[in-house]
Amino acid sequence: MFAPVASVLIALAVQGAEPPSYQPTEEELSQIQAKTAELGAAIEKLAARRADPDLLLDVAIYHKAATWILRYKEEEFYDKRYVADTLTALDHGLARAKELALRKPAWPKQKGQLIRAYRSQIDDSVQPYAISVPANYDGRKLARLDVVLHGRAMKQNEVNFISKKDGATPVAAELDRLQLDVFGRGNNAFRWAGETDVFEAVASVCKRYKVDPRRIVLRGFSMGGAGAWHLGLHYPDRWAALEAGAGFSDTKGFLKLDGVPVYQEPTLRIYDAFEYALNIFNMPTVGYGGEKDGQLQSAVNVREQLMKEGVQFTADGLNWRTKDMPTVFLVGPDTAHKFHPDSKQQSEQFIQSYLPRKTAEPNHIRFLTYTTRYNQCFWLKIGAMEKHYQRAEVDAQRSPNGQQLTVRTKNVAQLSLSAKVARGVLNIDGQDMALSGAGRAAEVVLDKGPGGWTVRDASARPAEDAGLRKTHGLQGPIDDAFLESFLCVRPTGTPRQKLAQDYALAAFDVCSRDFARWMHGDVRVKDDTQVTPADIAAHHLVLFGDPGSNRLLGQIADRLPIRWTADAITVGAKSYTAADHALLMIYPNPLNPKRYVVLNTGHTFHEPEFRGNNALVYPRLGDWAVLKLDGGKQPIETTVEQAGIFDDRWQLAAQP
Repeated sequence: MFAPVASVLIALAVQGAEPPSYQPTEEELSQIQAKTAELGAAIEKLAARRADPDLLLDVAIYHKAATWILRYKEEEFYDKRYVADTLTALDHGLARAKELALRKPAWPKQKGQLIRAYRSQIDDSVQPYAISVPANYDGRKLARLDVVLHGRAMKQNEVNFISKKDGATPVAAELDRLQLDVFGRGNNAFRWAGETDVFEAVASVCKRYKVDPRRIVLRGFSMGGAGAWHLGLHYPDRWAALEAGAGFSDTKGFLKLDGVPVYQEPTLRIYDAFEYALNIFNMPTVGYGGEKDGQLQSAVNVREQLMKEGVQFTADGLNWRTKDMPTVFLVGPDTAHKFHPDSKQQSEQFIQSYLPRKTAEPNHIRFLTYTTRYNQCFWLKIGAMEKHYQRAEVDAQRSPNGQQLTVRTKNVAQLSLSAKVARGVLNIDGQDMALSGAGRAAEVVLDKGPGGWTVRDASARPAEDAGLRKTHGLQGPIDDAFLESFLCVRPTGTPRQKLAQDYALAAFDVCSRDFARWMHGDVRVKDDTQVTPADIAAHHLVLFGDPGSNRLLGQIADRLPIRWTADAITVGAKSYTAADHALLMIYPNPLNPKRYVVLNTGHTFHEPEFRGNNALVYPRLGDWAVLKLDGGKQPIETTVEQAGIFDDRWQLAAQP
């Protein structure tokens, strides 16, 4: 075992510590275990008969819910009702299994609220979502879809989510749209795997129902409001409109952080959604908070940032309106932490006035980001930045006839334009160039160099690009690897240093345990000797051990910017003894630079952060860290000796 990496201690009133749990009796556990086994056997038979794999997931989610609550039975039976809810969920799963065995599944055409599921590409886990289908949905006409992000619920697990959403509450008769309620893998403010869950659930709904892509609305309140600010302002081209209520839109102010380490400070901009407020230019947005709710500050942060951008607001009672952007900020009178019904009505009227989007391809885009993880808005993408975690901005406008495109950039090193707009004459940062489209390519790529902008040769192979760059999905920090498919690789060789090996094995255990408990899925695991070329092509690799004990780490050690030998870990001019230090790191995998390699860590935040306020699940170590190990205590204690962020060429940046 090992103690979590030293991080900022926060004097914070935790939003509801883990509630006391009910301990099921032996008889109750026996009933649940018997039905779980019965459903598991039914699922195996259906799989052997090659039942529809998507419909089989709609059965398997009930088995997963029961399996998970049994795994964590000491904590997750929060009260006696969870026993009955688990048995009811299993009954629903068995009923679906019977329907599927008879080839007469009724739920795909069911109206009202029901549970469905998909298999996540992150870890192959089965994840639930709830879909509400209105009575007038006929499956022929395109329907609006509202994506709803739930608030924080410390007693929520799969069983609880299913019990609340599986037809337990009747759908309002006036419902005139599809509604997706996202599970989000628990209480993480829809970050990391929780973020991926939103888009995977939306994709599943769009596959199964007739969804109008121009009328997908994102909504959330409380923690869901924080998630809505995050996903709305980072993906402004994905939503027809955004409604964000309460929640939080910054980190340090909300958590009252003081003295954040220098290697953590830049990465706060990943989730400080208010800094992305200018992206509202591209997306109709409602910000809301109750007059007596401290979390009104979330919307205030966004509005004040817009004012800094030059947006003029006019007070309308407690509300704020503007003609400069498609946005309104509503305040519920004399209201604490809930949505005032009058404000809700005003919000819906505002959203309706903008539906559907007038065009899927607007002529004018204003877009900013602080990381290439969030780099796209309609027909433009920021492929690379001059300096990560600094404001990168594009103002792009095309003429009505599409023959003139004017673009202004800041802190952008590479820009891609859709072939649909890349024609005629381009003026970029005052430089004129002719565009003739992308030929067979889907986009035109522009690179900025010392002499200005140039159009990349569409026939050039990626290998001809000059070295590594931080690009979309390959920009760090360490935690970024866990938004996508990853494989944990255990060492089987002889370690060079025992203490570092002990630490690595403990880190693997923590990674596996934390992800299962808090992200509701088991990590993929292979021994280093069993990893195949297909694995290297398909997954980010999370390697545990040292260059002696882990075969893959040994293969790439000489190709990493931080040297790790039998004697030392060397960071630039600084060297640390390998006997009592460990290296944690993320880097493009030298065996497949389209994927990451991560060394000796899962998420850089751990159980205390997951149990605490969900705003705490932010990066703790940047791109790399050297830890001092104290093996004289058990669990092993760690101290951050040095940590940092690689520059935009994935090289060591100058150290402060």
